[in-house]
Amino acid sequence: MKAIQTSAIAAAIALCLASPLLAQTDRVYITGVSGFARSTDTTSGEAMAEVGVRIAPHLLVFGDVGRFENLQPSDVQPSIAATTSQLSSSQGLAVIGTGSVPAWYSVGGLRFEVPLQGRVQPYVFGGAGFARLMPTAQFTLSSGTLPDGTSPAAGSNVTDQLETAGDFATPVAQTAFMYSLGGGIEVPVARHWAVDAGYRYSRVNAGMPANVQGATFESGTGSRPPFSCT
Repeated sequence: MKAIQTSAIAAAIALCLASPLLAQTDRVYITGVSGFARSTDTTSGEAMAEVGVRIAPHLLVFGDVGRFENLQPSDVQPSIAATTSQLSSSQGLAVIGTGSVPAWYSVGGLRFEVPLQGRVQPYVFGGAGFARLMPTAQFTLSSGTLPDGTSPAAGSNVTDQLETAGDFATPVAQTAFMYSLGGGIEVPVARHWAVDAGYRYSRVNAGMPANVQGATFESGTGSRPPFSCT
């Protein structure tokens, strides 16, 4: 995770330092992206920041750093269900368990703008990188006495106590290869701003591969107007 964040920060700094020169030829863009992502198990939010540099009249190289709010909860649900069942049968302890798998990712690739006349600019893209999946779990008490002999109020978060007693272990985080494909339409709305809507398909090759697709909605400094980080 530190390696991904370090690389992304270094790339962003390098682009910002270069922007005074690149801005003169409309070569640099930066944008913020939000939307939703649909995997096999769930629909979750997605947010991303992207920077890019034009390397040919209709071709740009880009780098993304983003986050899926909950990528693949099926990775943690079996162990949560097994824990709640075991606690109920062996200790008479009733708990409710929930889990999620947020994931940070960093992807780099190419974006091609389809040459058309007019203000509307269609594009397609493809990229590859890595995702860091970080499973989380939470148990709340319904009734009963915990392994340490305490009896918190119903609704209390008792995850730490169960982990300390050895009744549950959160699955470890993992880093997996990821690639993304998609396209969209960009529309300039002001001299220094453009918005676009697009479709994105991503595959994360984790222990249980995740296929994620969804819609994205962007707003930022477009690739055509000048942009400066200062």
